Amino acid sequence: MRVAIIGAGPSGLACALELQRLGHKPIIFERYHRVGHPVERVDTLLHLAWLPVRDQLSYLARKCGLHLHPLAPLHCIIMSSPGHRVTVRSPRLGYLLVRGRSPLSIENQLAAGLKSPVIFETVADPQELARDFDWVVVATGDSKPTRQLNLWKEYSSAVIKGALVLGEFDPRTFHIFWDTRYAGHSFGYLAPLDRNRASIHLCIGGIEPEEIDDYWELFLESEKLHYHIIETYEQEFHCGQPTRHRTGNILLVGNSGGFVCSLLGMGLFPGLISGVLAARAIAGSGDYEKMVQPLTRRLEQLNELRFHLEKLDNRSLDRLVGILGLPVIKHLIYHSGLNIIPIICNMLSRLTGSTLRTRTAKARHR
Repeated sequence: MRVAIIGAGPSGLACALELQRLGHKPIIFERYHRVGHPVERVDTLLHLAWLPVRDQLSYLARKCGLHLHPLAPLHCIIMSSPGHRVTVRSPRLGYLLVRGRSPLSIENQLAAGLKSPVIFETVADPQELARDFDWVVVATGDSKPTRQLNLWKEYSSAVIKGALVLGEFDPRTFHIFWDTRYAGHSFGYLAPLDRNRASIHLCIGGIEPEEIDDYWELFLESEKLHYHIIETYEQEFHCGQPTRHRTGNILLVGNSGGFVCSLLGMGLFPGLISGVLAARAIAGSGDYEKMVQPLTRRLEQLNELRFHLEKLDNRSLDRLVGILGLPVIKHLIYHSGLNIIPIICNMLSRLTGSTLRTRTAKARHR
């Protein structure tokens, strides 16, 4: 059986490793000259997003055979709005993981077990490969191929600017910033790589790429993020879902399959799982569309939470952060082990006066 995987990111590599385990040897096509995004950055695994899964790395090891090592456990989250600052501390918040060219990156950890060939500096077309391979797995890390296949339902688009900076940081603390002046209804965050380096990101919806620099400067100045910048990068990100995750012999995984949430861009955990499930479906273990339904249901809940956040102005953001700082609320969210996403959605609907809705009602076809 001939299998092609487009993209040597986490989802594509997870798919390749599972196929290897099942006795198949795929061919991987990667547009860059090596594995890993050109600029180092930090991703977070927040346990509360996928409860009742209490430990996402443990789950990936047990259920997917993916044994990954984090940069550090996440022990502290600091949330800032214009008038409030709340600190949450717990040894069970999640993990910080490095992405990019570092030897410790998730991509390089996965690639270390790779026995399948990778053809670098190649932009592959899914439809062309589908004529020559039995299966094609699209794992490009973006929705462009899905849009070209006319399968994409778009919820929103955003411009992201990120930077690698030097300074002094707590390597187990994640900072998130909400302020409509510089982020609109999106967010900024700071996540450390170590005690001396961190990645800073600003995500803004509804603007053109050429506008990002003005918002970026306001963000850095407002939050007093006066660090030495080593390098920056910018990208456009499309958040949405495909109308289906399989078309013919083409399977969509990771960001290409919509396995990412517009809430803090959390896509690593479901993206890795989608790659493994695609491999199992190819090997005959089930119907891919049915296998990914639990992932898509949870992502719909997380996107619903983001919908409610989009309704908040700065005054409401202050109220929200203040509520999240209450001891009983912090215990419920971070220590109870309950699936609290629906509870938070209900709390936000009361705060905003809006009601739950399905995103498909306003999806735009691209």
